Amino acid sequence: MSIKVRLYGKLKTKAPTTDPTGQVGIAELDGSRVKSIADILEVLDLKPEETSHLFLNNDYSALERRVNDGDIVAIFPRDMALLYRWYFSRRA
Repeated sequence: MSIKVRLYGKLKTKAPTTDPTGQVGIAELDGSRVKSIADILEVLDLKPEETSHLFLNNDYSALERRVNDGDIVAIFPRDMALLYRWYFSRRA
């Protein structure tokens, strides 16, 4: 079981070097260790205040959103805040 996490901006440095292609900012996490996006932040030692936008499989998401094997999570830092909150509602 694995969950792919893509980190953007200054958060890229928080990704462990587990991506087989060697790309910076991508982490493969053991899905048995995480149940939600909040768990992913904890594993990567990120505080919610450091993030601006969270996506699960291209859906704008909330911290409480559950993750499953094969999911892709994208995390953007606070300094890359975009206009998403005006156009999309978060899925819990």
